[in-house]
Amino acid sequence: MLDDETVVQALKESKMEKPTAEQIAELKRLSAIARVPDESEIVTSKEEAEIRIRDLKDKARIE
Repeated sequence: MLDDETVVQALKESKMEKPTAEQIAELKRLSAIARVPDESEIVTSKEEAEIRIRDLKDKARIE
């Protein structure tokens, strides 16, 4: 039963920590600087938030 991909994915998601308030604020700030839509409301984990923040910092440097 634990081999089922749906169960494995659900377990992974339940263990993921939600993004912090600081990460959400940083995503909003960087989105404005990089002139991209704010996607802070759809980020589901700290790891995803960190990746998005890194990408936005790179984009903001280009702008």
